[in-house]
Amino acid sequence: MFQKFLVSICLCIFCFSVSAESIIVNQAELAYEIKGDGENIIFFEAGAISGMSGWDSIWGNLPPNTTAVRYSRRGEGKSSSCVGDLTSSDYVRDAEELITLLKINKPIIYVSHSYGGKIAREFAAKNPDKISALLFVDPSNPRDVEIIEKLDPINGKESNEKMKQTDIKMGEENNWCLINDIWDKKPSLGYGDIKNIPVTLIAGVKKFKNPERLFDTDKARELWGEFQSEWVLKFPKGKAVMANKSGHFVQNDEPELVITELEKLIIRVNEN
Repeated sequence: MFQKFLVSICLCIFCFSVSAESIIVNQAELAYEIKGDGENIIFFEAGAISGMSGWDSIWGNLPPNTTAVRYSRRGEGKSSSCVGDLTSSDYVRDAEELITLLKINKPIIYVSHSYGGKIAREFAAKNPDKISALLFVDPSNPRDVEIIEKLDPINGKESNEKMKQTDIKMGEENNWCLINDIWDKKPSLGYGDIKNIPVTLIAGVKKFKNPERLFDTDKARELWGEFQSEWVLKFPKGKAVMANKSGHFVQNDEPELVITELEKLIIRVNEN
C-alpha cells in the first residue's frame, strides 16, 4: 500500500572513485552515485519516490571492501521526469542498462527497499548470472491487502479500494508513474523464479502504542512479519529478520541492523 509508505565517468572494472553524476539510460537522464573501490559490488534500489536519498541513513557507514552504487529512477530525485505508467519491468531495463554503462562486470549484491524489492526480484529472475545475493529491507508484499481484508472481513475490501483510488489520484497529481504498478498485486516472484542464492529479508514489525490504522495494529504487524517470512524462507539460503523497533523505513529506524545484516550477507556470499 503506497499511502502508508509516503510518510515520510571514471571507473575501472572494479576500481571506482566516489562520484555524484548523471548518465543517459534508455533515453532518460538518471542521477547516480558510486562510493568505494572494494571487491564486493552493492547495488541499491530505493523505495517509491524517495530516489537515491532513501539510503542516506546508511550511506556513510557501509561495510569496508565494497563498491556501492545508488541511483534515482526516472521521475525521482534529480533524474529525468517520467511519462505515463511504468512497471517494474521498465525499471529493470533501466537498471540493466545502468549496470552495463557503468561497466560492472561482476555479480552484484542487490539491496532494495519497499517497492524497490519488486524490481530487485524481477531483475534477479531475469539476470541470474548478474546476482550474487539479495537483501530486502521491508519490501513491498502483495499480501498487504490480504491483511486488511483478513482483519476487517466486512469493510476491508472496500477500504483497500478507497486507498487505491486515493493513491492513483495522488500519483496523477504529482506525475508519479509507478502507482498502478504498486497496486498490481500479482504474487511476488520467489524461489521458483530466482536461483538458489543467499537472500535476507528484514521486516519492519514495530508495534505501536496507539495505532491509528488497522495496518499498524499488533495483529497486522504479526501477519506482516509472517507473510514476509513465508516468502523468504522458501529459499534454501533464505533468512528472515524481524526489526522490532522499526516501521517501514528500517534503514532510518535501525540503520545499524541493516548494516549488520549486509555485512553478514557479504560473508555468506564470499563463503560460497
